[in-house]
Amino acid sequence: MSKNSGDTTPEKSEPKTLEDERQAVKKGDFFFAAFLVGPDDVRRSPVFIISNDNDPLDVIACKCTSQPPRSELDVRVTLKKETYVRTNKIYTFPREQLLFRISQQAIPEELERITVGLRKALGL
Repeated sequence: MSKNSGDTTPEKSEPKTLEDERQAVKKGDFFFAAFLVGPDDVRRSPVFIISNDNDPLDVIACKCTSQPPRSELDVRVTLKKETYVRTNKIYTFPREQLLFRISQQAIPEELERITVGLRKALGL
């Protein structure tokens, strides 16, 4: 329960384990994820979650990179280092491939630019 007297709203607890974090994923989160890019080649990369929490097994995300932008579809975001969300690189993968949550969040202006980039990339 909330600490305010008279307020009966239960407090939301923060995820405690990696499995909790994977299940609590929501649109707008950044995670590090593992991608299979060859028969025995696993690459770890940040991703930006674009799906709502409507699938208990999989998430949909855009790949992120620290490489210079290739097109107007690469949106700069403020993470630990200069990072671009590649809105035309969209992947569906199992939640088990999420390695850990990145604590930074995109600011509203970045979210708007990402949304615009996704619409352009998908022709919406």
